[in-house]
Parts: sequence; structure tokens; C-alpha cells
Amino acid sequence: MAEQKEKIWTAAKKCFRELGLKKMTVADVARESGLSEKGVKAIYKDVNSIITDLMTKGIDDVTAILEKSVQARGKADVKISRFVKTLLADYEIHAPLSKLVSINFESLDEECLLLCNLLTQEQIDRYRLNTAIIGRIIAEGQSEGIFRKADPLECAYYLRGIIVWAIRFWIATKYEGELADFSDRITRIFFTGIYK
Repeated sequence: MAEQKEKIWTAAKKCFRELGLKKMTVADVARESGLSEKGVKAIYKDVNSIITDLMTKGIDDVTAILEKSVQARGKADVKISRFVKTLLADYEIHAPLSKLVSINFESLDEECLLLCNLLTQEQIDRYRLNTAIIGRIIAEGQSEGIFRKADPLECAYYLRGIIVWAIRFWIATKYEGELADFSDRITRIFFTGIYK
């Protein structure tokens, strides 16, 4: 079953990018995954349940990236730089999650509202927890003497905000390159405000 779920998730990400949540169907996901529609429906009742599970998987992946960053060797600024680059590469793959975190009034459409309605409280809580983990890395940098003293959680939210605006730019301009291309600019802007 795990192998089938992976095929469904990979197919759903592609269908989401190409068709959007409103237009994609279980039949589209089945065709893209190489599974039968009945086989997909044996695991997921509809597209919404696939996307909800996919968003949870995306949040799990972000948590794993953060935990790896916390445990990695090196100074906090190096950890943050690696985290941002890896996160952006992951967000590019997890199209529903990147669309969700980049929602704003400029791009608010029916699909954004549908994604918001699929969010669970557990997913929101996990997102907040992930931001707190970023705060731990910032606090580490403060104890290393490379970051100025400020509320680490507040700084973590600022970093997330810069990341969100980069994703918004990437989506709004239909940028040709990869989302990870923005990682150096994001960290340069963030570090300008937090370095001693």
C-alpha cells in the first residue's frame, strides 16, 4: 500500500500543478499514476482526501528537514541557509503546500479557498511547531554570538514571511527557474537583519 500511495502522491502533485485542485479528478490521478481508478479509490475516496494527505506529507517532510537542520554540524547561519534551500526545493515538489503557504489577496482564487478548507487543526499546529523549531536554530545562533538578541520565535516568523513572499513572486511571475534559486536572496535579506 505504501508504494501505491507514493505513486498516487507523485501523480497528484503533477495533476495539481497542471490542472489545479478544482479541475483534477481521481481519474486524472489514476491515469497519471498508472493505477486503476478503482485502485486509487480503494485508498482515497476523492481528490480532497488525496490533497489533505499530501499536505500532511509535505508538513512531515518540512519537519524532517528542520530536525535534520537542528542536528546538523555547523553554525546556525549555515544551518538556516541549508534549511531554506532544502525547504524551497521541497515546496516546489509539494505544489499544494507551496500554494497554501503563499496565499494572499493578489492570488486568492477558489483553489486557495478550497485548500484552506482542507486544512486540519493538526496541520496548522504542526506548521506552528515547525516555526518554533526554526526559532531554536536562531536561538542557537544567538548563543553562538553571531545573531543579535531578539525573540527567536519572532525572527523565525520573519524568516517564514520572507520565504512566503519569494514563493508568491515565483508563482505570480511564473518564474522559469527553480524555487530554490531564491534561497541565497532570502537568507541574505534575513541575515542582514539578524547578524550582529
